[in-house]
Amino acid sequence: MLQNAAERRGRCSMGKDGKDSVRVTTTLTRRQHDAIEHIASQNHVKVAWVVRQAVGRLIEQAEGGPLLPLDWK
Repeated sequence: MLQNAAERRGRCSMGKDGKDSVRVTTTLTRRQHDAIEHIASQNHVKVAWVVRQAVGRLIEQAEGGPLLPLDWK
């Protein structure tokens, strides 16, 4: 599994009430969407969680922070 159950439901990063969050809409290619759906399905998480993890890793990389490997298996 990728993370614990609370993190899979997005509760750790967004807060219990969701007040510390902003909704974002984007368009993906079919290939990108299929790949993200596959990753989410294989790890029993939602697509939104995979996207939030990817955004978090990109921000860490851009800020020069630690790039902690995710256990995708």
